[in-house]
Amino acid sequence: MSAAGEFQAYLAGTTHPRRVMALDEVANTAVFIASDRASGMTGTTVNLSIGALGE
Repeated sequence: MSAAGEFQAYLAGTTHPRRVMALDEVANTAVFIASDRASGMTGTTVNLSIGALGE
C-alpha cells in the first residue's frame, strides 16, 4: 500500500463510520450552505469531520 493509501486508511480508522468523506460530499455540503435552502442556518458551525473520534 502506498503512503497516501496508508494515511487514508489511518484517517478512516479515526472516524465513527470508518471511512473518509469523499470530495463530492464536501462539495455538496458547501453548495447547500451557500444556497437559499440553508437560510435558517445562522451562526452555525458545520462539522465535516464525519464523526472523527479525536484520537
